[in-house]
Amino acid sequence: MTSVTACLPRKVSVSSLHPSPLSWRQADLDVFVATAGSDYAGFVGAATSGYEAQGPLGENLGIHTSVGAAQAAVDGHRVRGTTSVLRRPRPLRVRRSGAHGRLCGPT
Repeated sequence: MTSVTACLPRKVSVSSLHPSPLSWRQADLDVFVATAGSDYAGFVGAATSGYEAQGPLGENLGIHTSVGAAQAAVDGHRVRGTTSVLRRPRPLRVRRSGAHGRLCGPT
């Protein structure tokens, strides 16, 4: 007997199970950029009261006391933000034949 749940589509995000490690590069004296594989993952930059962390889509991840704490915030945000959602497929459009405004050929 086959289980019904085995037939249902299931989307599992591989990046949330085993995220690729971040690679940090120093872009300037006080700016560090993170990449995961070849994808941009965020950055850490010096601010007046510490180190500012931002996510890959410009999310403000706060001001932190050290570069390591800010980098950890970027890494933590990346793991939390990669959960995927199962969505229903979009319905196909119905193709219409003929030109608009014409019912059936020449009259």
